Amino acid sequence: MATPAALYRRLPDLPQRSRRLAVIAAFTGFPLQILGYTFLVQPGRLPTAVWGPLSVVLIGATVIGMVAIVGYAQGRFDERDSFDERQRAMVDRALITAYGALTTVIILGVGALAVYLSFVGPITVEMSALTSWFIAIGVYVPVLPLATLAWIEPNAPADDVA
Repeated sequence: MATPAALYRRLPDLPQRSRRLAVIAAFTGFPLQILGYTFLVQPGRLPTAVWGPLSVVLIGATVIGMVAIVGYAQGRFDERDSFDERQRAMVDRALITAYGALTTVIILGVGALAVYLSFVGPITVEMSALTSWFIAIGVYVPVLPLATLAWIEPNAPADDVA
């Protein structure tokens, strides 16, 4: 029987398809949970007895996806000096892509907010409305380069498999 530690040690050998599924699970579970609660539970369209198990599944997908991403990319950003050119280029490409996407999202978000505030005027936001945003930023921003690497890196060539 495989232990959780043994399964975690095998994560760096995940094929690209499994890695991409993990990235999708990690980056859709929490947002879907927040959107589902906001648009289904709060207005009373879905009873909490039904939403509870769905919410657990969505958060579980996020956690399992995050563990798979971190397990796949474990040590890849720390051991750059021991990498060959292909591996180093892949890590650099992941960093550039991840933080380029993050910068684009921030600029678009601030721009949209500026345009909205120009026409509507000041808005009042409660802290409870921002809590899920703070959680998402704290969870997703540190994992973004790892997820990008897991998404873009092709399967290891046959001669790299140990």
